[in-house]
Amino acid sequence: MLEAMDRLCPEVASRHTLLYGAEVKFYSSRLQLNPCLETQVANLFTVGDGASVTRGLVQASASGVAVARENLSRTGAPAVPGVEALVSP
Repeated sequence: MLEAMDRLCPEVASRHTLLYGAEVKFYSSRLQLNPCLETQVANLFTVGDGASVTRGLVQASASGVAVARENLSRTGAPAVPGVEALVSP
């Protein structure tokens, strides 16, 4: 794929390219989610752009925090030391 991209954008396939990926967003594709961002498959959550409900870094990050809080409340597990402040309400 990198070689094909190099034909469109020369120098993409250089030895200095560490990682290259195309960003594709499908805002019209909507998963059916509950308010906790859980899919119809029990205990399968979506966050960030994969949830099709966020359109930026802040919202994507917030969705990850919301799902972390939900998982902690369901399992009763303590937060990871040092990270607890990030997921505590």
